[in-house]
Amino acid sequence: MASTTHSNGHAASNGVYRNGRASSQGHAPAAVRESGPDPYDLLWDGLPPAVTRELEGALDASLVSRRRGRGGRMYDYIEGHAVIAEANRIFGYGGWGYELVGDVALREFETVDSETGELRLVRAYSAPVRVTVPGAPPRTDVGFRTVVDETGEGHETACKGAVTDGMKRALRSFGDRFGNGLYDPQGGASSTPARDASAGNGRQGRSSGDEARRLRSRLLNLGDEQGFDEDAVRAAVLDRTGQDLDELPVPDLKSLVDAAYAKVRQMRSE
Repeated sequence: MASTTHSNGHAASNGVYRNGRASSQGHAPAAVRESGPDPYDLLWDGLPPAVTRELEGALDASLVSRRRGRGGRMYDYIEGHAVIAEANRIFGYGGWGYELVGDVALREFETVDSETGELRLVRAYSAPVRVTVPGAPPRTDVGFRTVVDETGEGHETACKGAVTDGMKRALRSFGDRFGNGLYDPQGGASSTPARDASAGNGRQGRSSGDEARRLRSRLLNLGDEQGFDEDAVRAAVLDRTGQDLDELPVPDLKSLVDAAYAKVRQMRSE
């Protein structure tokens, strides 16, 4: 039977191992449910609300560099080390990773020199890279880097550059935080509109309060459907968000409800 190592460093056979207890298919054993499950046993599908909030933000302009590209045009881009630092900040150290999912291949093709009209042989490396973030589907893309210096060092630089480019392109799918807006043909990354701090009167406040109560009730019902009582759900929410269930704002509650519902839907289909 295959063994899978999880982020807490323990291993479980085809299941989930939390605080010394294993459960098949990620469900808490009946004995555990009767005695009160650990908050870590309540599983979610989706990214934590704090990460979602970060990803909804606009790109940090200080991360953007410029370079000259095709046709002498200037292009905005983010350097590899800046992308890695941003991923560490948003997802946490050890909260994400990337890997090659195929060979780094040297490719050759001919192109026409725009100035002389002569055919020119171009060599470049391509690298398929997969980025993994717990709570999100894996992201895969292909990096590409041209060899500009036909030496061993030049090929090494292009080979490594292709891997970094693949990692950057895969992270782009998480949105503007990783420069996806830089590829907008209209130019410039989109930004998240600022919220009006003065917006909302008493009626809106009451409406928000009603929605929060409804979402809390929904989350507790979804927890109950997984076999967890209210105390277990509250403990799991506190562990996941750092806040008490009654203090969570509506956007975070919506995120948790969506994540819990996704897990319940998965359970129903098994």
